[in-house]
Amino acid sequence: MATLLAVTVFLPLIGALVLVLTPGLDKASSRRIALGASLATFGACLVLLAGFEPAVTTPQFAYGPDAGPYGLSWLSRPDVRFALGLDGLSIWLFVLTGVLMITAVLSSWESISDRAPMYYAFLLALETGLLGLFGALDVVLFYIFFEFTLIPLFFLIGLWGGPERQRASIYFFLYTLAGSLLTLLGVIALVVVHMQYSPDHRLTFSIPELTRGLATLPWPAWYQVDSWTSPQVFIFLLLLAGFAVKVPLFPFHTWLPLAHVEAPTAGSIVLAGVLLKVGSYGLIRFNMAMTPLGAAALFPLLATMAVVGIIYGALAALAQTDMKRLVAYSSVSHMGFIVLGMLAMNDTGMNGSIIQMVNHGLTTGALFACVGVLYDRYHTREMNAIGGIWNRFPLLAFFFVFSSMGAAALPGLNGFVGEFPILVGMFAESWVAASLATIGMILGAFYLLLMIRRVVFGPLVEPGSHDDHEGHGHEEPRPLGWYEIAALAPLAALILYIGLFPEPFFSRIRPAAADIVQIMNLERDANARAIAAKAPIAPEPIEASVSMRTLESR
Repeated sequence: MATLLAVTVFLPLIGALVLVLTPGLDKASSRRIALGASLATFGACLVLLAGFEPAVTTPQFAYGPDAGPYGLSWLSRPDVRFALGLDGLSIWLFVLTGVLMITAVLSSWESISDRAPMYYAFLLALETGLLGLFGALDVVLFYIFFEFTLIPLFFLIGLWGGPERQRASIYFFLYTLAGSLLTLLGVIALVVVHMQYSPDHRLTFSIPELTRGLATLPWPAWYQVDSWTSPQVFIFLLLLAGFAVKVPLFPFHTWLPLAHVEAPTAGSIVLAGVLLKVGSYGLIRFNMAMTPLGAAALFPLLATMAVVGIIYGALAALAQTDMKRLVAYSSVSHMGFIVLGMLAMNDTGMNGSIIQMVNHGLTTGALFACVGVLYDRYHTREMNAIGGIWNRFPLLAFFFVFSSMGAAALPGLNGFVGEFPILVGMFAESWVAASLATIGMILGAFYLLLMIRRVVFGPLVEPGSHDDHEGHGHEEPRPLGWYEIAALAPLAALILYIGLFPEPFFSRIRPAAADIVQIMNLERDANARAIAAKAPIAPEPIEASVSMRTLESR
């Protein structure tokens, strides 16, 4: 299984190399190779999922166990390892990448004709970067895959995007690169501090070792009476710089709408469905698990940013007439819910945050695919120019409505089992933040229903649908193809399945989430004890509040 994990990560890259190195490939051959590689990768993901043991909290399928605790020795000094493994936090994002890449390939089946081999090669290379990122157990390897994902998407947007594709690709690249460089500084700081305070002063880049060490080592400098003076706050901010751009967390979201609108359909599907989860995954894996005091100290600021992002994204989506731009701003709003769930710092909120990453990937990927189907036929995304598609494409209308209801958190669909635990968990930490987030949830349902009413229902409205003066009507759009149905049907099935039977997903998420929450609570308890010990003759009300805070944390 460890070998299978390594093969799974690089299988799409092998397909990309075949596409690049095989001369004379036409569009039909290129898309068949890309589909075959993505299907094989997804099949390997399912095998790994079937072998995943829910009760095990340590990384599973660790590659190269004979070479050390995790991975094969890559550099001896410093000890950098090619280390892969999956746990409850990464397994579903790993599988989600495999699912959405199939949708991305199928959504490009007829729309991409120019330089098709290179286009599909970049798509498959992007899949390898994402799979490697979610499977990395070494921080250097994580950062390499983290940066590698920028390259394929930069070219996908810049070469196959819309009229402003060059500006969109440059904005995307510069924003994410600048933030990721600060994140690299934060990661280096974690490694150096761990080495300084560990008993053997050993330099390690292992993510599991760093997570355990940062939670258990007694570092007096990290527990201050005033949490703002803790080095954890500074390191937390460095890590946040890159991950907040990836999420994107308000106000670091400005690159996203332009990138979504200008990207090809497949690029939007992967960008919203998986690449945004890199930011939230990094926040949980590094910020919450390794610098929890920073999260506690910055909670008012972070919660405010998340809530503003939820409401702002919803209001901005409500003002759009372009369907793709509307879905793009909805991503800003929904990703705010994911950040809010992890900030709750309890099991309920953390579980909801992790499963909502998967839910958002499925619903947003399906919505972008539906918009792409309409654009391929009508060459417009304006809601004012298209209406009543139920009369023309009843199956597409069903997928459109069904995906929108999942995104709106309708009970019985996947969005509900993610956003409801997030709100419950946040109510336990801050009822104000949870109440304001609920307003964003209501606005989300409103703009999605408004889009459905304009585009799906009512009389049929198509661009150029009126006869000209010579009596010639418009050309009827082609019917839905098998590849488009195949792209949307699995996503709709998963949206329903997760909504009705979420326990198989939670059972694999829960142990990893509980470990991270336990780490956060242990450090918060230790900080509370340090504050109580250093406070000069603490009055009774303060002692009571500290005790209550400790009980709530436990």
